[in-house]
Amino acid sequence: MEFSWGTLQGLLAEDDAGIAICTIIDKRGSVPRGIGTRMLVRTDGSIEGTIGGGIGEYEIITQARQAINKAESLVVKTSLAGEQGLDSPAICGGWFQTLINFWSHDDSILAEKITLALDNGNPATLLEVVSSSNKDYPTGAKLLLDPKSRSTLAESGLPGTGDKLTSAWLAEQKTGIQQLCECKVLVTPLVPPARMVIFGAGHLAIPLVEMASWCGFDITVIDDRQDFASPARFPRAGKVLVAPMENIRDFGLSSATTYFILITREHRHDDMLLRQLLGTPYAYLGMIGSRRRTTKVKERLINDGFPATEVNALHAPIGLKIGAQTPEEIAISIMAEVIAVKNRSS
Repeated sequence: MEFSWGTLQGLLAEDDAGIAICTIIDKRGSVPRGIGTRMLVRTDGSIEGTIGGGIGEYEIITQARQAINKAESLVVKTSLAGEQGLDSPAICGGWFQTLINFWSHDDSILAEKITLALDNGNPATLLEVVSSSNKDYPTGAKLLLDPKSRSTLAESGLPGTGDKLTSAWLAEQKTGIQQLCECKVLVTPLVPPARMVIFGAGHLAIPLVEMASWCGFDITVIDDRQDFASPARFPRAGKVLVAPMENIRDFGLSSATTYFILITREHRHDDMLLRQLLGTPYAYLGMIGSRRRTTKVKERLINDGFPATEVNALHAPIGLKIGAQTPEEIAISIMAEVIAVKNRSS
C-alpha cells in the first residue's frame, strides 16, 4: 500500500509514540523512486508505502525508528552505488537524500487538516523545514498553507514564525526544495488521489477494485443492480452506488484526474455511458469488449456526430494485450494500461 495522509491521521490519534514520515528530497543517478515519494514508519519498523525497497530502504527504516525513539527529525543521505556486481547489497547506483520527519500526537490536528483538504478537494501546500541556519526554523517544522489566499492553515514546531514562511513561499505547484527565510524547505502541493470510476460491479470489478486500491486510487463503483453494488462486496471502494446507467451526469464524476472503466454486463449500457462521458474532462476512458464490437461502437458514435479524434482515442478494447483470460488477469491488464497512462501524464 502507498503512503496516505489518512493513515497517518488515524495512527497519530491512537499512538502516543509518534510516527516517522520519510520523504525523498533529492537524488542522483539510478534511484527507484522520485522526489516527494513518502514512506510511513512505525515504532516497530512496519511501514506504509515504499521509497524503493532494498538495502537503502532498510537503512532508512532503521534510522527512522531511532528518530521516533529520540522524537527528532533529520536528513539522511543514502548511497546505492555499492560494488556494481550481482553480489553487491546495492546495485542500482546513485544516491538519494531523505527527510525523516517525526510526527507526534501533537501533530494530529495538522494531519487532520491535510486529510480534510484532500477529501474536500481543497488546495493546500505543505512546507517542511529540511535545514536552517536560524534556530527559529528547526528541521522537521511543518506548515500547511492555502495556496490561493496564502494564509496559514496549521503549523507545528514553528515558534510564531510560520507567517514569514508563508509570505516567502514561491507559488510553484511542484514538489521540491525552496530556499525560504534562511531555510531549505520541502514544498509539497497536496493533490487528491486520482479517482477511478468503475461502471459494472460484476466478477471483474472485484479484483480490479483490489488492485486499484493498492495503487492509491480513490474508487467509486456504480451498477444498477443492488445485489451487486454492495459495500460488503467492495470493501476497498470509497463509494459504491446503485444508479441507472442512462443518467450519471448528476454525480459530478468527470475531472482531469478521473479514470473511467466501462465493464458493464450489457453493450447498451456501455453505449449510454459513452454518450454521457465523451466531451467531459477525464484522464482515461476505457471500455471492455472484443475488437469487432468496440470498432462498431466507435463507428456508430462518429456517425452520430461525436468527434472522431476523441472517439478513436478510447481505450477499447480495454487493457494491454497480455492474453488475459481470467477476471484477475484481465484486471491486471487494465491496471497496467491505466498506470501507463497515469505515469505518462505526470
